[in-house]
Amino acid sequence: MRARILAVALVLSTAAVSAQAESVSHYLGRAVGGFGAGVGQAAMQPLADSQPQWVTVAPRSKTECLALTHQVLNRAYLRCRRGWQEYVRYDVAGRKVVLSERGIPRW
Repeated sequence: MRARILAVALVLSTAAVSAQAESVSHYLGRAVGGFGAGVGQAAMQPLADSQPQWVTVAPRSKTECLALTHQVLNRAYLRCRRGWQEYVRYDVAGRKVVLSERGIPRW
């Protein structure tokens, strides 16, 4: 009878240790996987930031536009008064690179 109890206790303790070891290995796997995902996201972030996008430059006031064009009414003045959109991306150093420009679409 004592041998049976001892055998059952041994089986239960072995099962508890293996379940605990499995949960530790599972935790370590998730931690390493999470770290790998974080590194991958950090590595891909500059690529995501460098994707070109349209940015709207809002129209400015009459006095601001006249100051920018040195009191001359020309195409630059009209562009300033109407606003425009720029197709931009950012280089590795964080500088804005304008790829294209257009007027603000009137829907």
